[in-house]
Amino acid sequence: MNRFQALLPSLHQTSRNSLRLYATQTAQEIAEIKGLAYNEVERKKGLYKPEHTLEEQVNYMKSQVYHNAYKGLPIHKWYRRNLKGQEAIAPPPRMFCIDKEGKFNVNHACPVCRDEYLFFDYRNPDLIKQFLEPGTDSPLDIHKTGLCREQYKLLQAQLLKAKEHGTLPFAIEFRWFNYKTYYPNWKGTGEFDVEEIPSRLKSDIYESYPDPLIEFPTHNRDVGNNWDEWWKRHGEFARKAK
Repeated sequence: MNRFQALLPSLHQTSRNSLRLYATQTAQEIAEIKGLAYNEVERKKGLYKPEHTLEEQVNYMKSQVYHNAYKGLPIHKWYRRNLKGQEAIAPPPRMFCIDKEGKFNVNHACPVCRDEYLFFDYRNPDLIKQFLEPGTDSPLDIHKTGLCREQYKLLQAQLLKAKEHGTLPFAIEFRWFNYKTYYPNWKGTGEFDVEEIPSRLKSDIYESYPDPLIEFPTHNRDVGNNWDEWWKRHGEFARKAK
């Protein structure tokens, strides 16, 4: 029984890997059948952007066509604005790439608008994660993403919605500290005994940076800045100026 229990984690890991491989292969087969491909039309101004479902987007992002197009990098890495100078002083991006009728307003749209299968949705957190700061749940700066302002607002809204629905859980990783750095008498037992209670006088920090004895001077009241006193002497100053 103990031997079988020891094999359970490896069996679970193997089943997970096989399920992921099966899901990826299924998505690639669906992509080949439906003809999912990256839209390579250069001049898109005036054209309608095709509408796709969330299921088609997920299958597209798992397909080989998507990996060939973006090479495993976030989609905004392949987009550069046609601007001179530094990114920090660049003007804000355009208001929108697609008008209210669903037509492209420009030829070269932002990273999300130009790909017909991509749109922000809280049920697909894989796309939202590409636009987050590493190790945080905050979105990247709008200049780094290259998104139009409309898509950036949609990113913020869907990010908040993903947190509320639990599709994008986030927690700060726990940081392990080595107490030997701060307390030389720490034995690593997890608890302090009577003899192990650390003393601030023996720690490395206070040995390296001793607490200096600072003497503050006595406070002398500032005299001569009263407005009433100034107006009393104003006549004398005015006569001298004349």
